[in-house]
Amino acid sequence: MRLKLSQRFNVYVGGILILGIAALFYYDSVSNAALLKNVGLSEAERLSAALFDQIHTSMRLGGGGAENRATVERFRRLEGVDEIRLIHGPPIDAQYGVEPNESPADALDFQALAGVSASKTERVKEGYTQARYVMPLILKKECTGCHAGAKGAAAGAISIKISLKKYEEVVASHAKNFYIWGGGIVFVLSAALLTIVNGRLRAPLESLKRGAVALASGDLGHRVGLTTGDELEDLGRAFDSMAESLSKTTERLNGLNEKHSRLVQMAADAILLKDIEAGVFVEVNQAATELLGFTRAEFLGMRDSDIYPSEKIKEYTQSFLRWILDGKGYLMDALVRRKDGFTVPVEVAASVVDVAGKKYMLEIWRDLSERKSFSETINKYIAELEVAVKDRTFELNKSLKELEDAYARLKHSEQKLIQSAKMSSLGEMGAGIAHELNSPLAGILSITEALMNRLGQGNPNYHLLATMKDAAVRSKYIILDMLTYSRPAGDKLTPVYLNESVNATLALFASEIKTTSIEIVKDLDMELPKILGNKGRIMEVLLNIIKNARDAVAGTGKIYVSTRIAQEDGGGFAVVEIRDTGTGVPDEIKDKIFDPFFSTKQKGGGLNIGLGLSISQGIIKEHGGKIEVENVPEGGATFKVFLPLCINGR
Repeated sequence: MRLKLSQRFNVYVGGILILGIAALFYYDSVSNAALLKNVGLSEAERLSAALFDQIHTSMRLGGGGAENRATVERFRRLEGVDEIRLIHGPPIDAQYGVEPNESPADALDFQALAGVSASKTERVKEGYTQARYVMPLILKKECTGCHAGAKGAAAGAISIKISLKKYEEVVASHAKNFYIWGGGIVFVLSAALLTIVNGRLRAPLESLKRGAVALASGDLGHRVGLTTGDELEDLGRAFDSMAESLSKTTERLNGLNEKHSRLVQMAADAILLKDIEAGVFVEVNQAATELLGFTRAEFLGMRDSDIYPSEKIKEYTQSFLRWILDGKGYLMDALVRRKDGFTVPVEVAASVVDVAGKKYMLEIWRDLSERKSFSETINKYIAELEVAVKDRTFELNKSLKELEDAYARLKHSEQKLIQSAKMSSLGEMGAGIAHELNSPLAGILSITEALMNRLGQGNPNYHLLATMKDAAVRSKYIILDMLTYSRPAGDKLTPVYLNESVNATLALFASEIKTTSIEIVKDLDMELPKILGNKGRIMEVLLNIIKNARDAVAGTGKIYVSTRIAQEDGGGFAVVEIRDTGTGVPDEIKDKIFDPFFSTKQKGGGLNIGLGLSISQGIIKEHGGKIEVENVPEGGATFKVFLPLCINGR
């Protein structure tokens, strides 16, 4: 059921008043109950105190148990007293014995015997409220002379039950009068308030209602003109302001609608609006009628099957459903049928629009007749040009590949020439150094030997001269090894000791690792036979491999150098094994490390051009040997150089 605003207001006000009255009555009921409880407990406490005073006075004057019972009986006959009990505690029971009628009966009695007063109110079966108070009888100093127990202990208790029936009748009478008068006053005030408020609300609301109906019917000049002097007048002014704004907005919208209608009708592209639910066209512009030859009246109500060729209608229907799902249409080429039966190629762009809560498909068609012809010509020329460009590109790529190969070969040759020039310069420089150093070293050796012969081994300085002589001899051999390494190699191979080449190479390499944490560990077979080779070129190979091991351990680690005899392919070989503790050689590049110009080190100057291992492999092959590389499980790589043993000087 629909309620008017004034009716709802009456319901709200009435409900609030009823809740207020109920809350007031509830508060009165609760406060009356609390008052009854307080009055009853206070009266019971007062009687308990009075009874205790009389019993205490009687006992001080020498009265006994009979007189105490008489006093209790007098109090029991007082109006409103339902029950009085004397409760004996342990001190009294110990002194006079246990009396069943005066023993503690419930939790309140035990609480009082513990020295704490107890009280409660309850509704009895006779239909009224009863207040009970249990007061402990505390032994005073003067009581300890007659009664057992210490001062401050509870000797017993007094339990008194008071009837609150008389008080309840008074409170009920007061509550009845309060409810009658209070309810009447509230009712009269509520009726007056509702009458005044309804009178002040209904007329302005009816005026606003009439104004809203007038606006809805198109009368935008209607004004309510309320003058109530309150918020309703403000509402009326806001309503009139809204009507004025609505009137101006409607005028602007009408102008815009006319402008947009002209723009749509004057557009060069065909514009069509289709009802998605009904599947028919509901609006078209002039360009659409000119494109297909139909009048506007003929166009309206037509379906897709009336415009699109039958063989294309399925394709368009699928696109149409996808456009609805996505909320927009994608550019699509289509054929539409004119009134005369001929087809016209068009480009379709579509989008879903919402008009007054209803879904429509807005389609824009662009005539592609002229563009199609021009596009076909352009595509023909483009295809011919692509074929020509493809052929020419193939020829250019072929020539470029040939140039790249030639440049690589030239670069390789250039690097070999540079390396040969450097080695030649190094040989010349080594010869000069040897010439400059050999003479001073010869003088040092001669003087040192003369001093040693003069002083004799018993002299304390003899061992210093011996150390000096050993250093000079070592320097002499290092210079000779350097000359051997740097001297241009000939084709002649002579019998040499492989261990000598190893030691000479390590002596040259020692200066390069002085400032690092690299340790050289040698394990040479001292009975290794001679091999047929060129000492300088063998040293070049060993130095290349040892330098690679140095780079692999990155300044910290060990390089193991060992020699041994091995049998390979039915022949004897002297083998040099050089193992480092680096990261090893990755499997994917193990077959490439001997290729020319291959290097895993950063290019950027010096001799790091990736030719070291390639040249080394060429040298060893010239000696009839081979180089192998493998990774070791504990980490690092091992290079093995195999050189054939010298047999009968060959």
